[in-house]
Amino acid sequence: MKVNKVVILGGGVLGSQIAYQAAFSGLPTVIYDISDAAVDSASKKIASYPDQYRHDIDATDQQIEQANENLSLTTDLKSAITGASVVVEAVPERLDIKQSTYESLAPYLDDDALLLSNSSTLIPSQMIGFVPNKKRFMAMHFANLIWVHNVAELMWAPDTPSKTIEDATDFAKQIKMIPIPIKKEISGYVMNSIFLPMINSALSLWANGYADPIAIDKNWMVSMGVDRGPFGFLDIMGLNTAVNIEKEFYENTKNDDFLKIVDKLSEYVNANKLGVATGQGFYHYPNPEYQDPEFVKA
Repeated sequence: MKVNKVVILGGGVLGSQIAYQAAFSGLPTVIYDISDAAVDSASKKIASYPDQYRHDIDATDQQIEQANENLSLTTDLKSAITGASVVVEAVPERLDIKQSTYESLAPYLDDDALLLSNSSTLIPSQMIGFVPNKKRFMAMHFANLIWVHNVAELMWAPDTPSKTIEDATDFAKQIKMIPIPIKKEISGYVMNSIFLPMINSALSLWANGYADPIAIDKNWMVSMGVDRGPFGFLDIMGLNTAVNIEKEFYENTKNDDFLKIVDKLSEYVNANKLGVATGQGFYHYPNPEYQDPEFVKA
């Protein structure tokens, strides 16, 4: 698939990462967001990526310079979408927000533009009824820190043409992702089907007063031999995103445990402690406490 222009809708944690990865891979890329404040927030996230790319994947100064030249940000939806080959939606995990976002694209979107959702729990069949370019729509879900955790989970509705799946797979490879096809629709995809039960168990232990986040993370890190625990992952995910996901779980199950979790997380969100994005969540950034070797010592 020839890609002339990539547009990312939403410059949040993952949206900004997807945009920078596309630009780093040599593709002209535009981030669209709804306000100057949102664009400014995205710009601040992007400013941290060059050093991370240099550290994590040995990016050269020339590669960073080229990535920066390939990337722009705007609040003008028409100019962003016009001429786009690929549009990746990375807005909050709520159907109403996604619907209004997709409906706003219709006047400007080319008929053959590939339309991808970075949803982490919603499946294509839940969204395809209100998207333009229905035959060119599917999901492509990314992991956090995508330049290191470079998988792209591909999911499509039952009637999606094979050409769309092939083009999405090709696009994933063009931005240096490993495409992971998911043969049947499932909320949570592959990664979150495994990851979210672990996160929810940790949140439930905290919300019900069994253990605090630090103790839970220490236990998980030592027991599993990993470099961060569930609450460290939540800070990367963004606690505002976590609230939306937990609300969706409650709507689907009516399990009051999820409301307890929402209440606890909302205390952090209301204090603007969203995690990595704001410099504080369960830990402080850019040097979270769990990275200190003493964190897991007796």
